[in-house]
Amino acid sequence: MSANQIFNKSMIIPDERFQLLSAYIDGEVSEAEEQLVETWLSDDPNFRLIYQQQLKLRQLLIDLPAPIPVNSSARVETDRMVNRVMAEIERRSQRRKWKLAGLGISVAAIVGVFGSMFTFNSSPQFSPVANSVKPTVIIKEEPILIAMEEPLVPLPKSMHSK
Repeated sequence: MSANQIFNKSMIIPDERFQLLSAYIDGEVSEAEEQLVETWLSDDPNFRLIYQQQLKLRQLLIDLPAPIPVNSSARVETDRMVNRVMAEIERRSQRRKWKLAGLGISVAAIVGVFGSMFTFNSSPQFSPVANSVKPTVIIKEEPILIAMEEPLVPLPKSMHSK
């Protein structure tokens, strides 16, 4: 009985095939297991696709940068540089705010100067005639009528039937 026949009977579960593939990629398989995985790679396109994905994933993990220890000089230098950059951004932001405030004050002063130059009257004057005008129409006062028992306006018959 060949290794292929042995493993085909015992490794029907896809998880076991995947574990064997991982061991194959890491170089941790026996010669018989290596031949079996190579047979699967040549015969099964889905298995070949999983193999390609695992190789890419392995390479990406290898290419990941190693974390920098907290107390290392590179970490300290990086933190120092980040702090300087953030301080410069804050300083420029404050400078920009002061420039905008100065510009606003300048515009307000210019508008005030030019506005006062083109105003013909320096102080508002009210016409004395407008206050002394009295109404020419005499309004006759009439007594107030309150309708308690009988309405002033005749109501429709439907309202009398209460």
